[in-house]
Amino acid sequence: MFKLLQTFVAVYETRSFSKAAAQRFISQPTVSVHIQQLEKELGAQLFHRNGRTEFTPTQNGRLLYQKARHLLDEWQTVTDSIGRDERLNISIGVSQTSATVLLPKLFAQMHSDQLDSVDVTIEMHNSEEILAGVLNHRFDFGMIEKPITHDYILRDEVAVDQLVLAGNLTDQRWLVREKGSGVYHYTQQYFKQNNIVPQHAMTISNNDVIVRMLAQNVGKSIVSIQSLTPDIPYQVLPETFNRSFYMIRLSHENRAEYMKWYNQVVETARQLRD
Repeated sequence: MFKLLQTFVAVYETRSFSKAAAQRFISQPTVSVHIQQLEKELGAQLFHRNGRTEFTPTQNGRLLYQKARHLLDEWQTVTDSIGRDERLNISIGVSQTSATVLLPKLFAQMHSDQLDSVDVTIEMHNSEEILAGVLNHRFDFGMIEKPITHDYILRDEVAVDQLVLAGNLTDQRWLVREKGSGVYHYTQQYFKQNNIVPQHAMTISNNDVIVRMLAQNVGKSIVSIQSLTPDIPYQVLPETFNRSFYMIRLSHENRAEYMKWYNQVVETARQLRD
């Protein structure tokens, strides 16, 4: 039943069987079977199916979501507390720029008592992958630089960053991050504002690789000024390309020790900005 409820919550929050399947690491037919089993068990329809891909919850679906979300959160609290020593195990999804620019400074400033009792697992992904990871409980928290929003996610601004146009500015080759990354979002914004249709673009899903190529005088790219080495030329962009870093979490996160640590991270990061 827990698996059925977890699948139901994923479909409810994404409004998509395919996205729910990706979040749950199961196949789309399995998602359909889980929803059918749950509807049969409850004797009620949970979603209106508008075409092949659009789903909206019924009144029964909305009622079940409230109860299921509470039940799953309570179960998570129980499983976290049973058999656990005094150390917290916290997983964070971190975008590539924040991982190289912000995270080292952040952990250097945190007090030992904020780290000694915590085991932290850090994974680097793009912003949209981190959002999905927080939604499906793969990550407890996320650190991203793309200004994305979601009904079930709360975000806290923790730092600011300046994007610049860097590299060989006469080179027609553009080095572009992959779709879903924060820098990709701003690169497309730059293209649109300047009526640019790049004829030669290389998609590179690693910020460090882009910076290394810029250092070898290969191409140009929109990157964080903080990630550049002194030998890479750059051009300052308008203030609209000054972006924020955000910490994100589930809006219904209610684990006291986890929220205490999260708030300490947010406070420390903001002190670095000030």
